[in-house]
Amino acid sequence: MAKLLKFFLFLLLVGFLVYIFFYIAKLDNKPENTEVTDIDVVKAYGDSLSQIAVDDTVSKPTDTALTSAFEDFTISVSTGNIHIEKSHAVLLDNQLVDFKASSVFATDLNGNEKPEFWVGGWRGKNYRIIAFEYESGRVRSVRSVRFPAIMGRQRLGYAGADSLYLEKAAIVHSFDFENDPYSDIGFGIRLCYYKYGADGSFVLTKTLDLQKEDE
Repeated sequence: MAKLLKFFLFLLLVGFLVYIFFYIAKLDNKPENTEVTDIDVVKAYGDSLSQIAVDDTVSKPTDTALTSAFEDFTISVSTGNIHIEKSHAVLLDNQLVDFKASSVFATDLNGNEKPEFWVGGWRGKNYRIIAFEYESGRVRSVRSVRFPAIMGRQRLGYAGADSLYLEKAAIVHSFDFENDPYSDIGFGIRLCYYKYGADGSFVLTKTLDLQKEDE
């Protein structure tokens, strides 16, 4: 009798385990229903991320100001506006019509403790160099000692692509040239080195003709 009872309990246990196994297998094969609210939340989150990306792109500045600093002086040029400050006090704020700056420098080339501000850029198809000098608590234009125009031997074969930069105590005006019969290389880049004197005068110290790196 005891053996028969144990065998009966064993069959019940096996039957129960088989039932559980098939029930679990049925649940695994049943597709899970996603509620519409879950889809809406995911979609809304994705739209938010997309909107953030669009906003970041739109907020990027499209106009980059050129700036330079010397001691407590700063100069910035943006969309034709020249702005000069000393210790955050405005010294000059001028608007230049149809002028697009390509280089800006603040320095004291002649060492007279009166910083100069150099701006090179384009007005239409013409390259212009504009200079200011600080003196007696104000900024004055150095038009009385205007930056030298390209003349004589230096101008032969002039082909544009001007730029302005500083090299040690000299200010350099560079430009392309071509078909110059007096140059050893015929065409390339010409560098004109100028010294700016304490009396406000310019001296051309040397001229170099260089080949372009890609030629």
